Amino acid sequence: MKKATSLFVTMMLLFYLTGCQDSQPEQALSGACKTYDGYLSVDDGKLFVNDFEFIDMADQYWINTLGLTAEDMPNGYYIHDTSDDFLTFTLSDETRYNFYDTGAAFVPEDSQDRLYTTTSLNDFLSVFDSDGDGELSNTPFEIQVLEDGQVVSVSEIFIN
Repeated sequence: MKKATSLFVTMMLLFYLTGCQDSQPEQALSGACKTYDGYLSVDDGKLFVNDFEFIDMADQYWINTLGLTAEDMPNGYYIHDTSDDFLTFTLSDETRYNFYDTGAAFVPEDSQDRLYTTTSLNDFLSVFDSDGDGELSNTPFEIQVLEDGQVVSVSEIFIN
Protein backbone atom coordinates (compact mmCIF):
# COMPACT_ATOMS: atom_id res chain seq x y z
CA MET A 1 0.00 0.00 0.00
CA LYS A 2 2.87 2.38 0.79
CA LYS A 3 4.33 1.77 -2.68
CA ALA A 4 1.02 2.62 -4.37
CA THR A 5 0.61 5.79 -2.30
CA SER A 6 4.20 6.78 -2.93
CA LEU A 7 3.79 6.21 -6.67
CA PHE A 8 0.56 8.22 -6.72
CA VAL A 9 2.15 11.17 -4.86
CA THR A 10 5.16 11.10 -7.20
CA MET A 11 2.92 11.12 -10.31
CA MET A 12 0.84 14.00 -8.94
CA LEU A 13 3.99 15.99 -8.16
CA LEU A 14 5.27 15.45 -11.72
CA PHE A 15 1.96 16.58 -13.24
CA TYR A 16 1.94 19.61 -10.95
CA LEU A 17 5.51 20.62 -11.85
CA THR A 18 5.12 20.20 -15.60
CA GLY A 19 1.76 21.96 -15.71
CA CYS A 20 2.84 25.06 -13.78
CA GLN A 21 5.61 26.43 -15.93
CA ASP A 22 5.70 30.22 -16.25
CA SER A 23 7.22 30.54 -19.68
CA GLN A 24 4.82 29.94 -22.54
CA PRO A 25 5.98 30.57 -26.11
CA GLU A 26 4.62 33.86 -27.35
CA GLN A 27 2.65 33.84 -30.57
CA ALA A 28 2.10 37.01 -32.57
CA LEU A 29 -1.06 35.82 -34.29
CA SER A 30 -3.63 33.28 -33.24
CA GLY A 31 -3.54 31.70 -36.69
CA ALA A 32 -7.26 32.23 -37.08
CA CYS A 33 -8.45 32.88 -40.61
CA LYS A 34 -11.42 34.86 -41.76
CA THR A 35 -13.17 33.72 -44.93
CA TYR A 36 -14.67 35.97 -47.58
CA ASP A 37 -16.56 35.24 -50.80
CA GLY A 38 -16.16 37.78 -53.56
CA TYR A 39 -14.99 39.02 -56.92
CA LEU A 40 -11.30 39.87 -57.16
CA SER A 41 -8.79 42.18 -58.70
CA VAL A 42 -5.02 42.11 -58.24
CA ASP A 43 -2.53 44.95 -58.37
CA ASP A 44 1.05 45.19 -57.14
CA GLY A 45 0.89 42.35 -54.60
CA LYS A 46 -2.48 43.47 -53.26
CA LEU A 47 -5.75 41.58 -53.52
CA PHE A 48 -8.92 43.65 -53.74
CA VAL A 49 -12.13 41.84 -52.83
CA ASN A 50 -15.66 42.95 -53.64
CA ASP A 51 -17.32 40.68 -51.11
CA PHE A 52 -20.81 39.22 -51.48
CA GLU A 53 -23.13 36.67 -49.90
CA PHE A 54 -24.32 33.45 -51.50
CA ILE A 55 -28.02 32.93 -50.85
CA ASP A 56 -29.45 29.48 -51.53
CA MET A 57 -32.95 28.05 -51.31
CA ALA A 58 -32.47 27.23 -47.60
CA ASP A 59 -31.92 30.91 -46.71
CA GLN A 60 -35.60 31.77 -46.32
CA TYR A 61 -34.88 34.90 -44.28
CA TRP A 62 -32.87 36.46 -47.11
CA ILE A 63 -35.20 35.19 -49.81
CA ASN A 64 -38.12 36.90 -48.05
CA THR A 65 -36.16 40.05 -47.13
CA LEU A 66 -34.90 40.56 -50.70
CA GLY A 67 -38.14 39.39 -52.30
CA LEU A 68 -36.38 36.72 -54.34
CA THR A 69 -38.25 34.21 -56.46
CA ALA A 70 -37.26 30.94 -58.11
CA GLU A 71 -36.60 32.93 -61.31
CA ASP A 72 -33.95 34.93 -59.42
CA MET A 73 -32.24 31.66 -58.46
CA PRO A 74 -32.26 29.51 -61.63
CA ASN A 75 -29.23 27.51 -60.48
CA GLY A 76 -30.36 27.29 -56.86
CA TYR A 77 -28.47 30.31 -55.58
CA TYR A 78 -28.39 34.11 -55.73
CA ILE A 79 -25.30 36.30 -55.31
CA HIS A 80 -26.15 39.29 -53.14
CA ASP A 81 -23.52 42.02 -53.52
CA THR A 82 -23.77 43.80 -50.19
CA SER A 83 -21.40 46.68 -50.88
CA ASP A 84 -19.48 48.55 -53.55
CA ASP A 85 -16.51 48.83 -51.18
CA PHE A 86 -13.42 46.73 -51.72
CA LEU A 87 -11.51 44.94 -48.98
CA THR A 88 -7.72 45.06 -49.43
CA PHE A 89 -5.38 42.22 -48.47
CA THR A 90 -1.73 41.31 -49.08
CA LEU A 91 -0.55 38.43 -51.28
CA SER A 92 2.70 36.60 -50.58
CA ASP A 93 4.85 33.87 -52.10
CA GLU A 94 3.11 31.41 -49.75
CA THR A 95 -0.45 32.28 -50.86
CA ARG A 96 -2.13 29.17 -52.31
CA TYR A 97 -4.31 29.49 -55.40
CA ASN A 98 -6.85 26.69 -55.92
CA PHE A 99 -8.82 26.55 -59.15
CA TYR A 100 -10.31 24.22 -61.73
CA ASP A 101 -8.04 23.90 -64.73
CA THR A 102 -10.79 23.34 -67.28
CA GLY A 103 -8.46 24.31 -70.15
CA ALA A 104 -5.84 21.71 -69.17
CA ALA A 105 -3.06 24.29 -68.96
CA PHE A 106 -1.56 22.69 -65.83
CA VAL A 107 -3.45 19.42 -65.35
CA PRO A 108 -3.17 16.61 -67.96
CA GLU A 109 -6.19 16.42 -70.25
CA ASP A 110 -6.92 12.83 -69.28
CA SER A 111 -7.00 13.69 -65.56
CA GLN A 112 -10.39 13.22 -63.93
CA ASP A 113 -9.62 15.78 -61.22
CA ARG A 114 -9.21 19.26 -62.67
CA LEU A 115 -8.55 20.95 -59.32
CA TYR A 116 -5.12 22.59 -59.42
CA THR A 117 -3.21 24.20 -56.56
CA THR A 118 -0.21 26.49 -56.96
CA THR A 119 1.64 29.25 -55.16
CA SER A 120 2.37 30.99 -58.47
CA LEU A 121 0.42 34.20 -58.88
CA ASN A 122 1.43 34.20 -62.57
CA ASP A 123 -0.17 30.77 -63.14
CA PHE A 124 -3.32 31.96 -61.41
CA LEU A 125 -3.50 35.20 -63.39
CA SER A 126 -2.84 33.40 -66.69
CA VAL A 127 -6.17 31.61 -66.23
CA PHE A 128 -8.34 34.42 -64.81
CA ASP A 129 -6.79 37.68 -66.06
CA SER A 130 -6.61 37.14 -69.80
CA ASP A 131 -6.32 40.84 -70.72
CA GLY A 132 -3.77 41.68 -68.01
CA ASP A 133 -5.75 44.47 -66.35
CA GLY A 134 -5.90 42.79 -62.94
CA GLU A 135 -9.68 42.32 -63.03
CA LEU A 136 -10.55 38.65 -62.63
CA SER A 137 -13.87 38.77 -64.49
CA ASN A 138 -17.03 37.59 -62.77
CA THR A 139 -15.57 34.43 -61.30
CA PRO A 140 -16.40 34.15 -57.61
CA PHE A 141 -13.66 33.16 -55.17
CA GLU A 142 -13.35 32.18 -51.52
CA ILE A 143 -10.50 33.96 -49.78
CA GLN A 144 -8.92 32.95 -46.47
CA VAL A 145 -7.10 35.77 -44.70
CA LEU A 146 -5.07 35.93 -41.48
CA GLU A 147 -5.74 38.59 -38.85
CA ASP A 148 -2.89 40.72 -40.21
CA GLY A 149 -4.43 40.86 -43.72
CA GLN A 150 -2.11 38.26 -45.24
CA VAL A 151 -3.92 36.04 -47.78
CA VAL A 152 -3.55 32.34 -47.01
CA SER A 153 -5.53 31.00 -49.96
CA VAL A 154 -7.68 31.99 -52.90
CA SER A 155 -10.07 29.28 -54.13
CA GLU A 156 -12.29 29.39 -57.17
CA ILE A 157 -15.97 28.81 -56.39
CA PHE A 158 -17.00 26.70 -59.35
CA ILE A 159 -20.60 27.52 -60.21
CA ASN A 160 -22.77 26.47 -63.08
